[in-house]
Amino acid sequence: MAADSRGTFGDPRGVTAQNDTMQKAYILTPHVSALAAGSGEVGAMVISETQKRLTEDQDGVASVMEALRQTTIACYDQWFPTIPAVVPLPLMQSGNVASRPDLAFLVAGYNDDGTAQIYSLPSMFGFPPMLNAHGFALQGVAQYALYLLNRLYEPNRTVEELTALAVYAITETAGQDGKVGGPVNVITISPGEEGCETLSADVVTEILARNESRLKALRDSFYERPE
Repeated sequence: MAADSRGTFGDPRGVTAQNDTMQKAYILTPHVSALAAGSGEVGAMVISETQKRLTEDQDGVASVMEALRQTTIACYDQWFPTIPAVVPLPLMQSGNVASRPDLAFLVAGYNDDGTAQIYSLPSMFGFPPMLNAHGFALQGVAQYALYLLNRLYEPNRTVEELTALAVYAITETAGQDGKVGGPVNVITISPGEEGCETLSADVVTEILARNESRLKALRDSFYERPE
């Protein structure tokens, strides 16, 4: 589970400001974590409310996802009672109708039986539970990372290998789109007692350095070098 830390404020068609200290990665239970994309402050409030509602023995990803989904819907209905839950995309893009804050969650982890699952919860459709069955999931500024993962992702790779790939997808996106940037935050999830673990900044820095070597090797492979 990996996320950047940049929040942008203002209409992207005009002048915007940014903050590179946004928290987008959260540990919800010992074996379940969530990433947030979109309206970061609203997402943080929803996560906080969800954490209050989770019980000590609630640790399966399907159960935790449903708790987050129900909490999100309840919060949105309470905070934005006069705005429809789903607004047709053409109306939303026209700017002539009010819409609720754009927000999406990725929830991943293990169930009690040891199965791993990834769910998406996007506000655009009213936070339906969307089970991702192809090994990875994306939210936010996803087009560059989607291309890279479609080309590079392989199942049954190690956590170390896939962590490097996740970090690479984020930094390459940051190199193409100014709405993505800042420090990369990573959470790994193991089915055993280790559970969720937030990687330290030093470990992420080491991953970034190794990825630079990989990128250089890829670039050099296209060019002949003199003897």
